[in-house]
Amino acid sequence: MKNYLILSAIATLALTSCNKKELADAGNTNDSLLTVLNERDASLNEFIDSFNDVERNLDSVAARQHIITISSNQSGELKENQKARINAEITAINDLMNENRSKLAALNSKLKKSAYKNTALEKTIATLTNQLEQKDIELVALNEKLNNLNAQVAQLETAVSTLVSDNGMKTQTIAEETAALQTAYYIVGKSKELQDDGIIDRKGGFIGMGKTSKLSADIDVTKLTRIDYTQTIDIPINSKDVKIVTSHPSDSYVLIKDFKNEKIVTSLMIKNPERFWGASKYLVIVKD
Repeated sequence: MKNYLILSAIATLALTSCNKKELADAGNTNDSLLTVLNERDASLNEFIDSFNDVERNLDSVAARQHIITISSNQSGELKENQKARINAEITAINDLMNENRSKLAALNSKLKKSAYKNTALEKTIATLTNQLEQKDIELVALNEKLNNLNAQVAQLETAVSTLVSDNGMKTQTIAEETAALQTAYYIVGKSKELQDDGIIDRKGGFIGMGKTSKLSADIDVTKLTRIDYTQTIDIPINSKDVKIVTSHPSDSYVLIKDFKNEKIVTSLMIKNPERFWGASKYLVIVKD
């Protein structure tokens, strides 16, 4: 009996010892997993923060770009204070664009070196890179406009201008790409007229698009007025009842009313072209 108790005690101690070792091993494994998860979460958070920074920078560039466009649209020779304002905006845009290029280059490098593949992150980086390239093309056009005005202000730095020098791209090609990016279409008409022309359906919706920015192949865009949206900010209406069929941010435009008769909307004034046309490159207005 005594020998049995001793053997039982030894067995219990051995089992306890084994359990402690297994628990210790399990604890070490959990610690390792937590370390990996924490590192991965920190890395993802860093990517997200960088994405947000790039998007904020692009929004800021668009706003400053709009200020330069408005300032340079004024008639007559630019005054010194206007040139100073334009130069300040140009400096800020150059800094923001260079920061974006650096951030995207760093993100690309980090993603390639990463131990795990993330398709969503790759797509997001590709999308932001494309947005940056499109913004570069817009800045090339703005540079050309400032040069034509003989404004004698600083130059906007663009990756596109470097590519033009390095690859011998023709100015005409860039001008065409820029024109395509800045092209928008609008039409103002009575409901029946727009229905007959195949622009809206009987429910008053934009055929083939509902409230998105994609036109149906059946719509004849020659029936719409084509504009450069950086140059046109006022759309004439002259009507009492006005319905905007296409989708545009409400804070990007304002309906101007006749100062003698407030029931009549004389025009639609676009306050922020980038935001307004960013939602849809087509504007359809139904009037009475």
